[in-house]
Amino acid sequence: MKPFHFTLEAVRTIRQRQEQVAMEQYAQALLNRQLAAERLNLIQGELDACWKELRGQMAQGCAASTIIQAHDYHRVVTRRRDEAIAAMGVAERRVNAAMQAMLTARQQREIVDKSREKQKAHYHREQFLAEQKLMDDLAGRRSGINFLLDSTEALQ
Repeated sequence: MKPFHFTLEAVRTIRQRQEQVAMEQYAQALLNRQLAAERLNLIQGELDACWKELRGQMAQGCAASTIIQAHDYHRVVTRRRDEAIAAMGVAERRVNAAMQAMLTARQQREIVDKSREKQKAHYHREQFLAEQKLMDDLAGRRSGINFLLDSTEALQ
C-alpha cells in the first residue's frame, strides 16, 4: 500500500510558519514592554531623587534661583515620565495584540493538524481493512485448497 500523504501539507507548513512568526513577534513585544518598564522605572527613580534633592536644598535654605532651577528640572523629568508611561501603554497594547495574533495562528495550525490526524486515521483504517481483506482471501483460498485435497483423498 502506498505511504500516507496529507493533502493539505502545504497549508500545514504555512500555518506552522505563521505561528512561528507570531510567536517571534510576541516575544519581541514582550521584550519591548520590558524595556519600556525599565525605562519608566529609571525615570521614576530619577524623579524621586530630584524630589529628595529639592527637599534637601529647601531644608538647608538655598537661593530662589536654585529652587526654580530644580523645579524646572523636575518638570522636565515629569514630562519624560509621562512619555514613558504612554510608551508603556503602547507596549502593553502591542503585547496584547501580538498574543492575540499568536493564539489565532495557533488555533489555525491546530485546525490543520486535526484534519491531518483525521486523514491519517482514515488512512490507517483503510490500510487495516485492505490487509484484513487480503488475509480473508488467503484464508479462503487455503480452505478451498484443503477442501480439494480432502476431496481427492476421499476419492482415492
